[in-house]
Amino acid sequence: MKVKRLNIIQSPVTLEQAKRHLRITSNDFDADISGKLEAAITAAENYTGLMLREYEFSVTGDFARQIKTGIMPIKEANVKVDGNEVCDVDWEDSTVILPDACNGSEIEIKILTGFDVFPDDITAAILLMTGRLFENPADSVENLPKASSNLLNAYKRWGR
Repeated sequence: MKVKRLNIIQSPVTLEQAKRHLRITSNDFDADISGKLEAAITAAENYTGLMLREYEFSVTGDFARQIKTGIMPIKEANVKVDGNEVCDVDWEDSTVILPDACNGSEIEIKILTGFDVFPDDITAAILLMTGRLFENPADSVENLPKASSNLLNAYKRWGR
């Protein structure tokens, strides 16, 4: 099974949200804040094991009725088996499930990750981390701020 990330479609927290959180009205620090925001989102993704940004992935490999992708949360999955589009595809956690009537030898899946409604507590955790990185640029951030990890614990994929 080959998994390839194709695109980053959308970040869950915008620069404007981060600036509002930091109470910054000028554009002087935009590049710095953007970098720290992306670092905070990546830290939250690594901590939870979830794809918090909207990504597009390609998964290819040998046919199986259930394909464990390791990608969560799945928002949309489009499947082709031997080049033919498959309808009635379902998914649970990171597993794409094909209908019983589906057979073939090769499979290609396009997956869009993300949430229908992004959780406010994950947004808050990302903003807290962004603030910590912005206010303490020389600080070695070995651990997430306690409030951030508490907010993210409910979403953590344990045992991955």
